[in-house]
Amino acid sequence: MAAEKYPSRRKARKHAVEVVYAALVRDDDPVVLFGATAREAGWRDHPWHPFAQELVIGVADHDHELDAVIDGASDKWRISRMSRTDLAILRVATFELLHKDDVPAAVAISEAAHIAEELSAEGSPKFVQGVLSKIASKPDTDAAVDDELAER
Repeated sequence: MAAEKYPSRRKARKHAVEVVYAALVRDDDPVVLFGATAREAGWRDHPWHPFAQELVIGVADHDHELDAVIDGASDKWRISRMSRTDLAILRVATFELLHKDDVPAAVAISEAAHIAEELSAEGSPKFVQGVLSKIASKPDTDAAVDDELAER
């Protein structure tokens, strides 16, 4: 068997981003879309499947919170102006930053930038990295989320 191009968690992140992106484009439920895609593509047999599923479910369960945090950290770029690819990457990585204590912030940011380099436009890795670094550097992210949600 040939060596895999990506480590297992990177593959999970990439597939989670692809599903979140497709759900954005289709205005569909990412969890339902993930389930259908996993069945059709045979993802359930891969070791990265549970982590990808956890990411997609987490993004779906926390979408308003994630968007509020992303919106607050992105200077001059409201969510409505962001590319859907970048938004999908940011949602997955922001979920990791806020809700996955076993994932170091530097890893979540680096992985997101890598995925942006592969899937998005030329300036996207820098943009994604900047937004996520700002999110990660907030001393009290929970309070920031509450403030952002209150402003909506």
